[in-house]
Amino acid sequence: MIRRLVSALCLSGVVSAVAVADEGKPKLPDMVYVRVETTLGDFTLELNRLKAPTTVDNFIAYVDAKHYEGTIFHRIIKDFMIQGGGMDQTGKPKPTNPPIKNEADNGLKNTKGTIAMARTGDPNSATCQFFINTVNNDRLNFRSKDAGGWGYCVFGRVAEGWDTIEKLRGVAVKPNEGGEMAAPLEQVAIKKMTKLDPSDPACKKAAESAAKLEQDAANAAVAGKAVAMEEGKNLVKSKGGDVTKGAVSPTGLWSLDMVEGTGPNPSPSSNVTVHYTGWLTNGTKFDSSRDRGQPTSFGLNQVIRGWTEGVGGMKKGGKRYLVIPPEMAYGDRGVSIIPPNSTLVFEVELLDFK
Repeated sequence: MIRRLVSALCLSGVVSAVAVADEGKPKLPDMVYVRVETTLGDFTLELNRLKAPTTVDNFIAYVDAKHYEGTIFHRIIKDFMIQGGGMDQTGKPKPTNPPIKNEADNGLKNTKGTIAMARTGDPNSATCQFFINTVNNDRLNFRSKDAGGWGYCVFGRVAEGWDTIEKLRGVAVKPNEGGEMAAPLEQVAIKKMTKLDPSDPACKKAAESAAKLEQDAANAAVAGKAVAMEEGKNLVKSKGGDVTKGAVSPTGLWSLDMVEGTGPNPSPSSNVTVHYTGWLTNGTKFDSSRDRGQPTSFGLNQVIRGWTEGVGGMKKGGKRYLVIPPEMAYGDRGVSIIPPNSTLVFEVELLDFK
């Protein structure tokens, strides 16, 4: 809804940096568009001031000061990201403004095509350098407000010109000073950055393109989850389960009772004792109490939501398969050998509960 509103206002010319807000201060547009001209072609950025106001205003300040003109993309890792904006064509760092606060907790994710701020180990050290994610980089997302969990602040996305990004990520590289295969053999420089006026027809075109890219990504995510769910059910089938008897709950959890069990169900606050085995949908086993020969006990409200619901629906002595979608498991953070956004398959036997 917000994106459609911004696009419509951009078309009509109503959105303006000089429009007067109720409190008498200039009202700034929620989305800002910047045209980036490089030695390998051009692309357009859509920057989300609504979600990352400090970061966007910081970036635009550098654009207005022509800081980025003549800077290079000094770090390119094809299946990770492309980074630039901080060094001139001799490889010397350019002067910067003071660092800004980290806004990575804004809900935006480091997905393919997004732009985020580069920084040092200090979460609040970003200045001018940025990077463009060339793949989904879930491990860079915000997890918690501590040094190891802050992640990297996403503040927009590439709206147009992905062909240029493909050229950039395809540049041959050599080891940099740190030994990382990321230093371009062919120097790629930013020739110019231009903030587009909201009344510019290019603004509307970029907004429409960004909206389509966002919708395409959402559709792909939904399709990917559906495929993963089917892969999980196929794994259950390969282990002897009759998947035609399984059921999906309103939350998206799939379950199949192999043995129903007897008596009441545990409550969300119950302490349960179970035997279990867990797999990724490709059949990789990542944990098993059975392999250890020792059942596991835990509070039912202290585990992932898929377990709280799935085991909470069992009866003592019951055996059940669960196929748990990512949002009910470990989501985009992953854990240990479980990759981010993984659908998980469990075989669980409820031995007892208190």
